[in-house]
Amino acid sequence: MLTHMVDVAFNPQSTVCGLAVSDDGNSLAWSESNRSVNILVGRKNHHFVSIDSDIKGIFFHSNDIIFADDDFGLRCITIDGKTVWECEIPGGVSILHNCESFIAVVDNLGRLSTLSHQGSLIKSFHQFNSIVKILSYDNGVIFALESGSVHYLDGQNSVWERPARGDVGESITTLGLTANNNLIIGREGYALVPGDEEALELEVWDVYQGTILYRSEIKNRLLVTCSDHTATHLGFDDGSIHQLTYRSDNTYLISEELFSTKYPIKTLNSGSDNIIAGSWFYLNGMAKTGEFWVVEHQGIIQHSAYCKATEEFYFAGDDQNDYTDIEPIGCIKLSSKLIQRDKSELTQWFELEIKDDTISAEQIYSNDEKFRALLSSHEAQGTELLDNELSSIMSALAEDVDDTQHVTEHSIPDSDILLDDLMFSAKPTSQPVANAGQDSVYQCGEQSHCVIVLDSSKTTGDKSKIVSYSWTNDVGREVSNLPKFRAKLGRGKHRFELRVIDVDGNSTSDSVQVEVV
Repeated sequence: MLTHMVDVAFNPQSTVCGLAVSDDGNSLAWSESNRSVNILVGRKNHHFVSIDSDIKGIFFHSNDIIFADDDFGLRCITIDGKTVWECEIPGGVSILHNCESFIAVVDNLGRLSTLSHQGSLIKSFHQFNSIVKILSYDNGVIFALESGSVHYLDGQNSVWERPARGDVGESITTLGLTANNNLIIGREGYALVPGDEEALELEVWDVYQGTILYRSEIKNRLLVTCSDHTATHLGFDDGSIHQLTYRSDNTYLISEELFSTKYPIKTLNSGSDNIIAGSWFYLNGMAKTGEFWVVEHQGIIQHSAYCKATEEFYFAGDDQNDYTDIEPIGCIKLSSKLIQRDKSELTQWFELEIKDDTISAEQIYSNDEKFRALLSSHEAQGTELLDNELSSIMSALAEDVDDTQHVTEHSIPDSDILLDDLMFSAKPTSQPVANAGQDSVYQCGEQSHCVIVLDSSKTTGDKSKIVSYSWTNDVGREVSNLPKFRAKLGRGKHRFELRVIDVDGNSTSDSVQVEVV
């Protein structure tokens, strides 16, 4: 298969939580789960700053780095880690977004504020709360509320609103822009009764005119979009990539599938005449020449950054396994030529090299004296004491064994149990087991329906390993991929199945019956 040569840009100390590259490509910045902000200048000089809480966003502004955390607020530092300014946001930050003429900040109550790039507060818009998604648009910002309504602010005033649809609201799955600067909205209705806004849909709006240009029902959830000046691409939760094309009659058309990754699309970028989708442990790319290529990563790809000046593409991810090494940040030179590789060779760029000058275990342990020669005098005394203790233990275990009989682990009663007790082994992380909750009966009263909540919170095992949730109804249709969601149900009995999949590909399922009377 075709692939790109990949370099390890950096080996972080903990899981990468955010990633950004400067406009000139000389500096790379990222945040880690150990609450640090890291800067790599010229691929040589590494600087880092420790923070007291989790970091919620990071980006470059000119040659400085601006980031936010969920406790204090915003900070701006130079590429060598020195503080330029700080701005406290009461309650901390949940979402940080860089806009053209200001910084958009959503606090932990879901309220919006705007700040200058010099760290001074411009205005607070606390009349809006429960903001879940945000997008830079021209000189303003577009954001979606948990209820499903979408708003546009020009930085000072509310200019446009798209009201939520459906009696029980909806979920906005993504916000994006077309190549000609119209707004893309991916939405999912909460209701499950046919005709009551239950559809998965894509909408395109002319924000300045306040009119909808296109609305189409889609088969899968729209998760991410990307655009350049010539084309708009869409990434869905079934792993498919499609193109959204503008037509002369001022409407749009969704193309047939361009390619599929088979797993939900986490990142989608365009650059150097390539469309690059991050999905599961792979980058899947398509060049405008029609060639497809694949790059494998050690972790599930979750972050990406592209530098147009150098045509370098950076990516990072986490395998969600506490017992493996931290995954590296990879770098691809997109202008380089594609090369042919066997699939088994795609892991070579992140595999550790074995040094030939190390002493092998056979060389060390083939002779006890060779091993002791490598130890300090204090360590050597410790091994003598350990040898004496082991001899005493073995003597005690062999009391009932004939002195003339050679003592082995098989000649000692219950040796397997004794060895299990003596040997330490880490307990493996438990596999998640789906739990859809208890069967329930709901009274709808005078109405013909009621709104219920389906909740997977009683799922057992290590929930951090779960990579996907799927709820299906009694006819096999997927109705949600959220751990918890609301549904509008009519009178009668309804059965739903919950399926969870973990990072190792294991899946378990459970069903629940809901009766509305």
